[in-house]
Amino acid sequence: MSRLPGRRETPWAAIGEDWFNTLGEMKGAAMKLGQLASQYADLLPPELAAPLARLQREAVPRAFAEIDAVLRQQWSAQAWAQIDWLDPTAMAAASIGQVHRARLVDGREVVVKVRYPGVAEAVDEDVDALGRLLRMGRLLQIDRAALDGLLAEVRVRFREETDYAQELRHLENLRARAAHPAVRYPEPVPELCGEAVLVTRYCPADALAEAVRYPQPVRDRLGTVLLEWSLSQVFQAGVIHADPHPGNFGFSMDGTITVYDFGCVKPLASRLPPQLLKGLSAALDGDVAALHAVLFVLDALPVDAHDPQVRQQIGTTLAPAYRAMLEVTVDRLVSAPQFDFADTELIDEARRVVRQHLRLWRLFRPVPPLAFAARAVSGHYWMLRALGARVPVAGLLRHWSDTP
Repeated sequence: MSRLPGRRETPWAAIGEDWFNTLGEMKGAAMKLGQLASQYADLLPPELAAPLARLQREAVPRAFAEIDAVLRQQWSAQAWAQIDWLDPTAMAAASIGQVHRARLVDGREVVVKVRYPGVAEAVDEDVDALGRLLRMGRLLQIDRAALDGLLAEVRVRFREETDYAQELRHLENLRARAAHPAVRYPEPVPELCGEAVLVTRYCPADALAEAVRYPQPVRDRLGTVLLEWSLSQVFQAGVIHADPHPGNFGFSMDGTITVYDFGCVKPLASRLPPQLLKGLSAALDGDVAALHAVLFVLDALPVDAHDPQVRQQIGTTLAPAYRAMLEVTVDRLVSAPQFDFADTELIDEARRVVRQHLRLWRLFRPVPPLAFAARAVSGHYWMLRALGARVPVAGLLRHWSDTP
């Protein structure tokens, strides 16, 4: 039976089945957890990852009568007058809602995203159940206060994901602040949008499963665009698209990427991007003292680290772990003009370092405001790895670290 490094007597198969059964009863959170499990499949025990991955199976669309009832609550007679045709067969379905093709009387092809009844009301119950599972399974080795902080962040993001009026605001915010010449955002139709309905222009593109068969130069270009876009969100726009599931992205042979889902978009507090930029510069320079200082400012170290002497002692203790992780991750990413994301050794080496310094890593605390930023980083990494893209990581990172 597999166990996480340093853990003993942990029945992951039983825990995995318990998670599957409990999450399977949730109205909105289950598929999200399945998507996260698929991203971290290489890091979780197989007995835990396999049941969670089963939650990722495509949702069964609901009967159109149920969707029609929602639309009739949301749309006025004036709104209905704009609809020339609405396909009763869903083109996609997920845990929170489903999507239908439609055409407006002015000829525009659109997609209509409709929220399922009862999903928004179930957020608190779902997050509470998730908290119980995390505490019982002891998967996260953090204190109760830190876990409560993470769950509070999850609760806010899940509530926003069920509010399609908020999703419209997220879409408009990204279109205004995180523009990229090779990233397409579907144009919204605001007069048809509401709390439970989001209508945008139809923007077809290929799924990741098709994009992985593109010629290498195209995949390289797509990977470069994805990383450029990700970095500009953090360091320029201050707002992050934090739902990096591959199903939320479309890819095209012309090297463009289309973003489809805007339910989970995380604004960064103004103090965070400058600190993250300092952390990036410290990591690139191999300056572990500067990196340690940034982690302190971000509240990623124990509370007693506010004592300068204690903070220095912790920094000295952590220095070997810092150096080892930088060597196998950052140094590897920037050691050549292009990094080949088909290289699987980066994750293998990072896992080795975690196992080697597990006792030290437990000194860190989670940073709730950055939890979904970390989710975005991991999700984009796995998409780049799936694409097998060769990306000028060193140049892109240095561009931002050298920016005044």
